[in-house]
Amino acid sequence: MLIRSCSRSILFLAALLFGLMASNANAFTIYDTGVLGGNPESSLIGVTITGADVGDSFDLDWAVANVVGTEDLSATGNFMLLAFTDDYFDLQVTIANTTVLSSSLTNADILSLGFGVNPDAAAAFLMAGEESAVFDGIDEGNGPQQTYPGGFKGIDVCVYGQGCSGGAVAEGLHAGDTDSFQVRITGDFSGGTADLLYFGMKFQTNVGSFEPGALIPEPSAALVFGLGMVAASARMRRTRR
Repeated sequence: MLIRSCSRSILFLAALLFGLMASNANAFTIYDTGVLGGNPESSLIGVTITGADVGDSFDLDWAVANVVGTEDLSATGNFMLLAFTDDYFDLQVTIANTTVLSSSLTNADILSLGFGVNPDAAAAFLMAGEESAVFDGIDEGNGPQQTYPGGFKGIDVCVYGQGCSGGAVAEGLHAGDTDSFQVRITGDFSGGTADLLYFGMKFQTNVGSFEPGALIPEPSAALVFGLGMVAASARMRRTRR
């Protein structure tokens, strides 16, 4: 009886964890755009949003491995949809520079973040950077193709401390720091959906500049734990038989 009770409890816990993960994962559609870009080059992603996603958020990661020796660059972003109408949608964005400095990698600052929007759109701050007050400028990419460092094109929204293309390291988001801001993105969204594209980020370090595209985060530890619980429960049931 004890084994059976433990098995049911484990299955219930795993189902609960899967449900929590699924509700977050299904809130937005994250996909491979088939476009290559960035420095280092990678396959760039897109995220489809709708009015049904208001109040939900999605997470993205940025990473560049072995920029000097075995030292890596890394950052995380959380994008929460605050409102969605036929004419605009609002996002709250939180960016964390999770890079760990060392004697070889002595500075690694995020100078700007840029992403495209389909249909085409324009952006303005509802609230500029509030925590470390880094991201207080907003514009589109540079030139007729709205370019962004690293070879990105079609960038409708670029937030920065000094300029979309970069600037002084003192104006960047330092390793270990976090900044949040809110933007209103205006356009024709009467079709009921919009796509956010590419998500370029500019790092400036003591060993050069890097402009990676965003990655879809790895499965969380909770999901991995849930998978382990399901496997353990299945083994216990087979043992009883």
